[in-house]
Amino acid sequence: MPSHASLIGRQRAGQLAPTDTAKALAAARGCPDAWYRVQALTSVAEYADPAAALSILEEAAREAQSCHAYGTVAVMAWPIRVALKQGRLVFAERELKKCLDLAPRIEPHASKAYALEILWRACFAEHPSHANAVWRRILELCHPDRSWRAARLYLHIAEIQHRQNRNAAAVIRAMPPGKARSWLERRFGLA
Repeated sequence: MPSHASLIGRQRAGQLAPTDTAKALAAARGCPDAWYRVQALTSVAEYADPAAALSILEEAAREAQSCHAYGTVAVMAWPIRVALKQGRLVFAERELKKCLDLAPRIEPHASKAYALEILWRACFAEHPSHANAVWRRILELCHPDRSWRAARLYLHIAEIQHRQNRNAAAVIRAMPPGKARSWLERRFGLA
């Protein structure tokens, strides 16, 4: 359970970020929990002067390293999303690679699926081509029949792809055979 100070610090940083970078940074840095500190720093970077934004994103990435594997991969979705939105592709690609390299160490399987879903959504929302690397890692690491979260991960990606370009079939066809794939084939009328 996060501390009250972390929640308040993240909220305060988000409120101040559009108008006062220095005070927002102080609030973000005051979050005792790294997860919330990374999110708060990212909200500051989103509004900061472009000359300062990259150093704030770098600070967020360093802070994310103090989380366990799940926390690092999942929370880095925030800085990566902002970096992609701002066109900071070198940062985004470097940090995405680090996350994808760390993902095999996440346990249990359900947590791995959820962390990769958060990362995939962040990449897809801002720069869909960067979501492809996450998708390849999902296929490699997250068998949909090993946990309900892994099955839900594939469902969510299929739903998003279906809404975007009516392409749920490509997601489902890439899945390994099994109960989850059969269920999605029926759900999307492919069986």
